[in-house]
Amino acid sequence: MGCAPLCVCAAPDTPIATPQGERSIASLRVGDLVYSVDARGITVVPIVAVKRTEVSRHHVMRVELATGATLEISGGHPTADGRRFSALSAGARLDGVPILRAEKVSYAYSATYDILPGSSTGSYFAGGALIGSTLGPGDPVQVSGACVGAP
Repeated sequence: MGCAPLCVCAAPDTPIATPQGERSIASLRVGDLVYSVDARGITVVPIVAVKRTEVSRHHVMRVELATGATLEISGGHPTADGRRFSALSAGARLDGVPILRAEKVSYAYSATYDILPGSSTGSYFAGGALIGSTLGPGDPVQVSGACVGAP
């Protein structure tokens, strides 16, 4: 699993749903608005925390969705329904979206990213599917770290 359980974030180009259209997760900052879910349903909320983690020799799950999006996200990252990305497989669904292909691959980037929307669920839409966040309400704003995986 590379540097799991510490590195449980997304590739920098992961498309995140915002009121202005999809934006890469790496471009998002605290205060930017994203779509999330709370008791009222789908809502627009500000991001309250972001995280960038440097990685080396990391592996991720490459998940191709029927929406046309391909997500590269650490296996330990949570889905909105409580599973982990490592548990996803072709033929299953991610937030109701069919998964066309899912495989563990070497990670090509030097850092992973995550955000925490200011909603009761902390979930957000990536590639058209609702996923969870690895950050919690007490996590610091604009954090970064480093993690080195096993070869």
